[in-house]
Amino acid sequence: MKENLNVMAVFYDNTNRIARFDEMTNFVFYTKSDDGWGKSDPIPFSCDLSGGLASIRDNISLMLGAFNDCRIIITQSITGIPYQVFDRSGFIICESEAFDPKLLDTIQADLISQDEEANEDARLLAKIPEETDIPGYYRFNLSQVQKKHPEISSKMALLPFLKETPFYALEVVCDHIPPWFEHQLPEMQLQYRIENKNDSAQHVVITHVVCE
Repeated sequence: MKENLNVMAVFYDNTNRIARFDEMTNFVFYTKSDDGWGKSDPIPFSCDLSGGLASIRDNISLMLGAFNDCRIIITQSITGIPYQVFDRSGFIICESEAFDPKLLDTIQADLISQDEEANEDARLLAKIPEETDIPGYYRFNLSQVQKKHPEISSKMALLPFLKETPFYALEVVCDHIPPWFEHQLPEMQLQYRIENKNDSAQHVVITHVVCE
């Protein structure tokens, strides 16, 4: 995640309560340091939503001139064109009926958790497939990847590797043998065998026909 998680903006009304975007009169930056969250002076702003799209965008652009690297906003509600402008500008939009400074830590922790999960997913997908200690022998846990990413088909995960990567053998751990193995692997001069191991998964080893 590229956003600075130590800076957030809260939209307030003239009673110093968190406000809807269309009712806000000012916004405040909260910046985290070793001493906790510091608070900026209120910055007056209210957006005229009576104009057209170009007018609203211009008004929000004036507002964003003060944001620097802040890309997290906290508001009671934001909809319509303003939401689209902030969303397309790369902002993380957090909505809450009430605001307490403790909410800043909660939001930050949630975003860090999402970031760590995304990094873990990236590490998982980067292992498609992974070479073992034996040169040319690769292993790929298709079951693990599809459990986290059901949208990834076995073809999506395996075909690029099979077509582009020189290998001696590829062991695929899967819940079932993909049906396309039967007809598409022979067309690629590949074959497979099933290895029995002490678990419930299927272990399929793909090799080149010429290797046998």
